[in-house]
Amino acid sequence: MKEFIKERSKRLGIDLIGFTDILQFAYLNKYLKNRILKNYDCEFENNDLSKRLNVKEYFPSCKSIITACFPYAKGYKYKRSNNTGLISVSSFGNDYHKKIYNKLELLAEEINNYNQINYKICVDTSPLLDREICKNSGIGNYGKNSLLINEKYGSFIFLGYILLDKKIDNIRNHLENVDLCKDCSICINSCPNNAIKENNEIDTKRCISYLTQTKDYIPIEYRPKMGNSIYGCDVCQIVCPKNSHIVEADTNLDYSDLSVDLKELITITNKQFNIKYGHTAGSWRGKNIWKRNAIIAAANQECTELKQLISNELDNQSQMIKIYAAWSIMKLDRKNGKDILKSKLKYEENNVKKEYELLLEKLS
Repeated sequence: MKEFIKERSKRLGIDLIGFTDILQFAYLNKYLKNRILKNYDCEFENNDLSKRLNVKEYFPSCKSIITACFPYAKGYKYKRSNNTGLISVSSFGNDYHKKIYNKLELLAEEINNYNQINYKICVDTSPLLDREICKNSGIGNYGKNSLLINEKYGSFIFLGYILLDKKIDNIRNHLENVDLCKDCSICINSCPNNAIKENNEIDTKRCISYLTQTKDYIPIEYRPKMGNSIYGCDVCQIVCPKNSHIVEADTNLDYSDLSVDLKELITITNKQFNIKYGHTAGSWRGKNIWKRNAIIAAANQECTELKQLISNELDNQSQMIKIYAAWSIMKLDRKNGKDILKSKLKYEENNVKKEYELLLEKLS
């Protein structure tokens, strides 16, 4: 069955697959609890650790897991330009979640024809520890930035897996952690907001990729670190020596769509957003989060020509948009910004009012 799966996956164009029957991750219980104590966890993680640590809680009949990795970012060059925001290369083209799911669905159907199975496909859709599952199957090992690094494809790999109710023989599991980085600390030194720690831990709430996606409040001191990021962040991967052969590869792919116009994002409607960006992986967070990030990016890039546009957002019905528009105006035009915020203070609800008062205190 294992050889059949490997042969069929090649026919389907799946670049690399692995196998594991490790279904219980109790050995990571202490590590995950420690992350929570340090406030390194985030809103995208399931709060119930048992659901993260035990595959059978998610799929009771599971006996084996087929993992797969899908490389991306070939020839990607990291670019910055004025008045534009930057989308992560993970959101290039059509949503990878759908593409990977469809590939794994085809593979599962092939397996089912060969040997009837019950299965469940996961592509960022389960509470389980995706990277740990794929690491155990031999897909790769962790880098200091917590991402899986594959010997051939580096860390620019999308992950997916199939949980199935059949035992696959002759599986070699990889429980041990291999030190791939050794003395290298380039990613640690390059992280814009010091999210990568020396002990191979990530302070998730400082990570720029997280900040571009969270709906939680972004601390004032973190906003300048976000630069022109609209969705995601690729810095720690771009600088990683393990990825140099990927980003330096020749390609005819045009990544220019990853640079987006800030003015457009600030004025875009929901309908326009869905038409233009709805096919991308990053669109799941919605127009308002992208708009918020564009408002932050405009201040970080000193786009003074957008002052009036951003000032108009102080009348937005969304408290979130008001809060970041106020910060952006104070950064772009402190003197007039102070007068504008003072004139609006008495009309605002508590959350917005407190933010205006904080900005007037800190940025005056």
